[in-house]
Amino acid sequence: VSQYRYNVPGTFFAITRKTVLLLGSFTPERKAVLDALREALRARDHIAILFDFEKPATRSFTETVSTFAHLARFVIADLTDASSVAITLHQIVSALPSVPVQPIILASHHEHEMFSDLAHYSSVLPTYRYESTETLLSSLEEAVIAPALDKVRELADQRRSIGHS
Repeated sequence: VSQYRYNVPGTFFAITRKTVLLLGSFTPERKAVLDALREALRARDHIAILFDFEKPATRSFTETVSTFAHLARFVIADLTDASSVAITLHQIVSALPSVPVQPIILASHHEHEMFSDLAHYSSVLPTYRYESTETLLSSLEEAVIAPALDKVRELADQRRSIGHS
């Protein structure tokens, strides 16, 4: 018997309660927005994961992002200039119906055509349009985080009511 005892369910809950996965484009301008989001989320006591590192040699990009999505309480997906994000979101949304996705986009841009298919999933929130990084950060709590957390509770309530039916 090991001298160490680990509370795996408790540890998993603690991680998933605070983790937010950030997705978007990594052009210098878009990466600056994602970095600012990451710092703003950290300042609000969230564990913000931004997939801006090399994927492990043993996993594909989609598998790696999906692994992090499994740990996330919710996902923020910046759709600005990020057509590949729509593809990644299809994987996440279809596999993880209990993980809300809060899409955001620079107001002067439009969602990729593939994204419209995702609007039918109950875990996908309406897209929040922002004018600038500054307006995004100043409205982050009420326009992005609060709706995502409300959706977390709504989806959990739905799962509980299905479980009791």
